[in-house]
Amino acid sequence: MQAPADVRTYQARARAYTGDRGPWLEHMVEDCGCTLEDAMRYLDPYECIPLIDEKKGHMATVIKRNKEIHIAIYRRWRHRAQVSTARITKFLKPLLDREHFLVTKVAADEDDRFIRHLGFEPLGATIEGFKTFILNEIKYPRGHHAHL
Repeated sequence: MQAPADVRTYQARARAYTGDRGPWLEHMVEDCGCTLEDAMRYLDPYECIPLIDEKKGHMATVIKRNKEIHIAIYRRWRHRAQVSTARITKFLKPLLDREHFLVTKVAADEDDRFIRHLGFEPLGATIEGFKTFILNEIKYPRGHHAHL
């Protein structure tokens, strides 16, 4: 029995979803419908900072330009407890300390719960209709972290 064409195509491309840009290439090609070449070209001006766990390996990547950041998570780690708020905030803390504040944008029709959960607060909207958020400090969501 042969695998369906879309599965074979994904498996062939999956090797290209490696390196620092891997989660973003996977997201842009598989979820957004970009070509691999267009995705590579779009990511050129961004600094790519991988989130690497010592046991699990490369889980996600933050792309950063100036103070604007965006996060992409590999499909195999999405919707799982492994990409926890604690892990991501631990990863974002050095960036925030260096930049003093971070901003991000979310499309008007997309869910922003993940961004809010990380501590980003609404800032407004752009002319293009994107919702903008700012992160001034890491806020620990649980009461036992209130002393921090």
